[in-house]
Parts: sequence; structure tokens; C-alpha cells
Amino acid sequence: MVEEGQHSVGAQLHKNQTVSSRLLLAFAPIHRRALGVACGLVLGGLLSIATLVLVPQRHDRDFSLDLLGQFFKGYSVSWQGVFVGFLWGMAVGFIFGWCLALIRNAAVWIWLTVIRSRAEMSEYSDLLDHL
Repeated sequence: MVEEGQHSVGAQLHKNQTVSSRLLLAFAPIHRRALGVACGLVLGGLLSIATLVLVPQRHDRDFSLDLLGQFFKGYSVSWQGVFVGFLWGMAVGFIFGWCLALIRNAAVWIWLTVIRSRAEMSEYSDLLDHL
């Protein structure tokens, strides 16, 4: 027969394990390649859709993406530009996402290192008082 005290200890242990796993997930590093591919697909898709919307309105528009041709070689507001824009958007988005994940992972690592160092220093701050 399980006593009430043992049952609450088991529930508390399970609760602590759940909190620990949530904390581990919160501070887990972001996969750089996965975020790069995701950002690349989004940016490439947005640029392709924007080009697709503007192709039929070639001469009747106030807004133009023609200046992107200065930065992205081969890009123009045309049917060919839809595919070229997707490739350039994919490349730029991948680089952006990869760098974003790298910076975030480095910032979290530095932050956790500082917190751990401060905790260790405060733990041993009164060490000489006990000698």
C-alpha cells in the first residue's frame, strides 16, 4: 500500500523532471542549417510571389522591384525573374538564418556561462571564512 507522503514525493519528482526538460528545450541550441533553409524558403517564396504579382502589371504600377536587379545578378520583373528571384532569395535567406542562429547560440552560451560563473563565485565567496 502506498502512503500519501510517498505518492506526493513521486509527483514532485515528475514535476521537477518536466520543468528540467522544458528548461533544456528553452536553452537548446538552434540548428543553423535548419533555420537557414527555413528562412531561405520563406524569403525566396516571398520574392517569387512578389515578382509573380508584378509581372502582369509590368507598366501599370507605382511599386517596382527592378532595383533588386542591381543587387541580384540576373533578376528582373519577368517570368524568368521569378525563378532567379527564388534562388537569390533562398541564398540570402539561408545566409541570414544561419547567421541568426549562430549569433543566438553564441549569445545564449555566453549568457549561461556568465550565470554559471556568478553562481560558482557566490557559492565559494565565503570559503575562506570557514577555514
